[in-house]
Amino acid sequence: MQLFGAVLLLIALAFSAICEDVLYKGYKLYDVQTTARDQIELLQSVSHDLELDFWSTPAVGRKSSVFVNPGKDELFRTFLSEHNVTHRLSSEGVQRLIDHERDFNEIRNRKRRNVSQNDTIPIVSTNGTSFEYFWSLNEIYQYLDMLARKYPNLVKLFGYGKTYENRSIKVITISTAGKVNGSRPIVLVDGGIHAREWASHMSVVYLIYQLVERSTENMDLLNNTDWVIMPVVNPDGYEYTQKDRLWRKNRSPINGTSCFGTDLNRNFPIGWTSFGSKCSVGYAGPAPASELETRALMKLMRNYSNATKVYLTVHSCGDFILYPFGYKNEEAPNKMQLQALGEEAAAAVRAINGPKYSVGSSAALLYPANGSDDYIYENLNVQYSYTLELSCGNSNNTSIFIISIAEMKRINREAFEMFKVFGKFAGTQINASC
Repeated sequence: MQLFGAVLLLIALAFSAICEDVLYKGYKLYDVQTTARDQIELLQSVSHDLELDFWSTPAVGRKSSVFVNPGKDELFRTFLSEHNVTHRLSSEGVQRLIDHERDFNEIRNRKRRNVSQNDTIPIVSTNGTSFEYFWSLNEIYQYLDMLARKYPNLVKLFGYGKTYENRSIKVITISTAGKVNGSRPIVLVDGGIHAREWASHMSVVYLIYQLVERSTENMDLLNNTDWVIMPVVNPDGYEYTQKDRLWRKNRSPINGTSCFGTDLNRNFPIGWTSFGSKCSVGYAGPAPASELETRALMKLMRNYSNATKVYLTVHSCGDFILYPFGYKNEEAPNKMQLQALGEEAAAAVRAINGPKYSVGSSAALLYPANGSDDYIYENLNVQYSYTLELSCGNSNNTSIFIISIAEMKRINREAFEMFKVFGKFAGTQINASC
């Protein structure tokens, strides 16, 4: 019996260790000011050796937030000093930010548990859909299911395969014609490819809310335009952020290691390179398109490519509207048109007193890196392809993707202004089939 009890204790301890939240005590966040491209390239060159995690994208003349492992902190500061890169310690309390965010959502969960058991869609109250908290994956999927039932003449819901952990990858289509058949211009949108970028998920859900529940007010976005939306590209990763708030990748195991996860945006079969260690935050996977989620999004792109006039992949954070190319230092053939439409979207944000978005190609504004926007642009000939790096939250004047509810609601409104510009533009484009 003693041996049996000891075994049970070991199992319990092991289970407890597995289920414990990942903590980031001792980690530091730095504001880094890069004033020239060679400084960005230097940071990128040591990012894997120093285990750097960029929370906001580094760009010339702009401040970025870099998250540093305590074991690499001294090396990082020495490197910055040696290369005359301006920097300051902005926070040693990242775990407190995570705890505060988790506590707020736990309060909301306790309130939800007091709702009648007959309320099968707790996020939808008598006052309408709530954006007063961050939705879980289950809540997002419940919402999509509800919309498909309640608005069958406007909404269709599809499954685009399963993840490694057997979660569905869901896609919603929105069309006043009842279904999307390629006869009208399409805006294809995805969110949540990086799990920890919660503003991405929520802004795309907010777009769905505006297009469906407030369709009467937004009919100018629906009269001539169909919408195809994958709100959570990375369901496993998003679910895992409830345990590890800073998790970025998916959750597939990496052969030969005890590590998990591939950066899905780096996994697309265009400009793919085996970049960094298998355990790094930006690991591109064992091969191009190796991941189930990547292949699901590629399938969605192919299915609607003939009618897709605008593709938007939504990320955070950084106040950028980016277009191809990212994986190579070349100008897109229609750069002028891409720039002009991007500037129109940026102006729409400024018109509601939002921040100034920088518009340009990924490689020119930031640094060379492949991604989904390059893939659909070059391989599937979707001529207006953008990555939206939404606004950052602001904690102690530090730009980060851990955001408050007030910031989330602001970012949702700003993102929707951009979505409106792209949606109206798409509606002016004529499909070849017409």
